[in-house]
Amino acid sequence: MKAHRVEGLEPEGPLRDSAALIVRTRLGELRGFEAQALEPSADAAQHEMRIAAKRLRYVLEIFGGCFPAQAPAAQKTAKRLQGALGDLHDCDVMLARAGGIESLAALLRERRERLFTRFCALCEAESARGTWLALEDAL
Repeated sequence: MKAHRVEGLEPEGPLRDSAALIVRTRLGELRGFEAQALEPSADAAQHEMRIAAKRLRYVLEIFGGCFPAQAPAAQKTAKRLQGALGDLHDCDVMLARAGGIESLAALLRERRERLFTRFCALCEAESARGTWLALEDAL
């Protein structure tokens, strides 16, 4: 997926305003995949959500100083999501290459189930903590 265009940036405007627009756009991309990515077989949405988490994480690394109370937790959450979804994607890639070796495929499917459960738990924990909501409020 191509990153969404950030609308309304003013090159001469305050940094914090521009940072808020960029972070809001990247956070919207990430959250836009969440419902679909929570479906076990939605490997494409999970992969796109991983990319969106990476983009958000890097934007927060750059502009975190504009939102010092919320950015560290959001960056940490994005990093955890990126890692969990990356592990899922690795399983998907290996499953596609395990053709004909049913014992390996069975192990990979089992691992993917455990990783998917971990990903769902991360999403649930984030929702309970309100990390994204706190970040949105700061924007």
